Amino acid sequence: AVAQKMSNLLDARLVASTVSRLVYDCNRPPQAPGAMPARSEIHDVPGNTNLTDIEKTERISKVYNPFRNMVSDTLTASAKPPVLVTIHSFTPVYMGQKRTVDIGILHDDDSRLADAMLALAPDRTGLNIRRNDPYGPEDGVTHTLKLHALPRGLLNVMIEIRNDLIAGPASQQAMAAFMADLLNDALTETKTKSKPEEQCRA
Repeated sequence: AVAQKMSNLLDARLVASTVSRLVYDCNRPPQAPGAMPARSEIHDVPGNTNLTDIEKTERISKVYNPFRNMVSDTLTASAKPPVLVTIHSFTPVYMGQKRTVDIGILHDDDSRLADAMLALAPDRTGLNIRRNDPYGPEDGVTHTLKLHALPRGLLNVMIEIRNDLIAGPASQQAMAAFMADLLNDALTETKTKSKPEEQCRA
């Protein structure tokens, strides 16, 4: 819901998975154990237990490949250099431990946009916003950024929002507005420093 609302506010193209990440996590390459996990936190995922190679290949073909291709095609079709932003949410409690981070701003090798967002955030909110938390590149979560943005030299960032902060329509709209403003201003800051061509978002 937040991704769609941000897309509307930014007039940006949204490419979203049509299935649960437990069926296939489109932010993981096919060979990653977390792409079709047999276990999520402390819970078994019966539908992913003992998947055959044929079943895995079918999911890759029906879920991952169309998503990957749509992201690539969207970036390629942009008339101006696009910006790749991936948006996810995370559970407030993981493995019995309460998470204290509210929003994670994640990046891989290219931290330009993340740096700008993290620099601007403290003056705008009391939320606990951290770099590469609760996940980071070492967890394999930046696959989409690495696959599509880094080879093209595109500005990119991954946003992780704690679920309980976006539990209802009002909080989702408020979060979308906050993140859209932060992202827009961070893009302005980044462009001012590097003076690239005018950016657009996809």
